Amino acid sequence: MHQSETLNQLWEEVRELNRKYFPDHMLAPILGGGQSINPKIMFVFINPTARNTSSDRNWKGPRYPFIGTKSVWRVFHRAGFLTDSLISRIEENPEWSVEFASELEGFLRERGLYLTNLVKWTGPDGSLPDRKKVDLFLPLAVREIEIVAPKYVVAFGSLPYRYLTGRAIKLGDHYDQIVRQGLQPEEVQIGLAKTKVIPCYFPVGRGNPQRAVEILKRVNLLK
Repeated sequence: MHQSETLNQLWEEVRELNRKYFPDHMLAPILGGGQSINPKIMFVFINPTARNTSSDRNWKGPRYPFIGTKSVWRVFHRAGFLTDSLISRIEENPEWSVEFASELEGFLRERGLYLTNLVKWTGPDGSLPDRKKVDLFLPLAVREIEIVAPKYVVAFGSLPYRYLTGRAIKLGDHYDQIVRQGLQPEEVQIGLAKTKVIPCYFPVGRGNPQRAVEILKRVNLLK
């Protein structure tokens, strides 16, 4: 079985869970996007919101985190993951076309980057998902990591880090350690996959964009 077929099967399970447990929910689930075969870095966010253009069920393009938004892409640009040309186009365009969303995903693919969410249920706002939603979608997130097999996983926020690794962390202590000793990713077993997981501040909203940039700059230098 090809890797893409396996991932497509996972996406169908995501849709089926949404249909079964949230039959009246009008927002489409957001999937993963970018280099889906052994990327250098998988970025794991918490859950998507209605601000993502592809949460519209009528959207005909790819569905991956932060389509049609700006804040996270600004952080990625400051950390060196996005070109000046791309961030300029993101800043200038109030609405993304399907063509631009596909082009940006192609860029991520070329750079060995993959974006996804721990919980693939799209919320109406930035509220954190409850424990039931995390428990419902966590097995699929683990399988996604097994299928995609990234070299590094960047977990944005203590919640994804805790659920993926089984370890609690204080991001302030982790940040201080990075400043003193540099970035030292730990290898972790997630399901059947072994990968190095790096906790990072959430890059917008309730997080700390500046510290996220500082950590991501160091991630960008990893081999």
